[in-house]
Amino acid sequence: MDQKSLLKELSFGLFFLLILLTLNYASGERGAITENPNEGREKYLYHAFPVGDNEDNKKELVEIELFGTGDDFEYVSRVVSPKSVETINLKMNIEGRFISGLRRVSNPQNQKLSDEEISRDENRVYIERDLNGRHKRKQIDLPRDKTLAVDGSLLILLRSFPFNTGKKWDIMMVDFSGYSVTVTVHQSKVENIVVQAGEFECYRMEVVVGLPILKPTLTYWLTTAKPHFLVKNIGKRGPFTSTYITSLVSKK
Repeated sequence: MDQKSLLKELSFGLFFLLILLTLNYASGERGAITENPNEGREKYLYHAFPVGDNEDNKKELVEIELFGTGDDFEYVSRVVSPKSVETINLKMNIEGRFISGLRRVSNPQNQKLSDEEISRDENRVYIERDLNGRHKRKQIDLPRDKTLAVDGSLLILLRSFPFNTGKKWDIMMVDFSGYSVTVTVHQSKVENIVVQAGEFECYRMEVVVGLPILKPTLTYWLTTAKPHFLVKNIGKRGPFTSTYITSLVSKK
């Protein structure tokens, strides 16, 4: 074999080897991502309506999607009612510890009614609100002895609750309107709950709101099987609102 032919074969061999190495590296990366136990996507559909009034004109459609990517967790919800469409995006760590959140409310014609943002550092929570062009800001000091939860981040936080231990959690809840309150969470019992999506064995979680005299309680039923997703919820959305029932219709 002459020198030119030898060089040609060596060049082709090296080129082919580089292709194999590239393919093996890429497939190794994909395998590492797939095997990450924190990765995943969940999607749930719920119906919500006031207690004693489940007519279609009062019913809300609630869609919740959850995305786990490494050390982070993202919660996206969309609530469609006859009067408005509310979209919420929350970022947490994989254990449900709140990082930041956005909420937008529009009318059925997709005209923006409000934009709200919540962020935090180690010591404070910061709320920024845009209500029909009026901008408002507020900050709230964070107590060192309580975990922070905002809206649906509570559902993810409760997944790491020490079930069947009799323990209680004190949590600081902040909403996008800028209100804050301390709630106490405990597990009361295990119950079988039947909803449109099927029958599930659930932990009954009682969330007692620390308001003077009233002490309203929100009840959440989370599956005993991991990932402890929400099956049903009963409670008020504010001191003077109706009591709502939210129940699971389907899941993916």
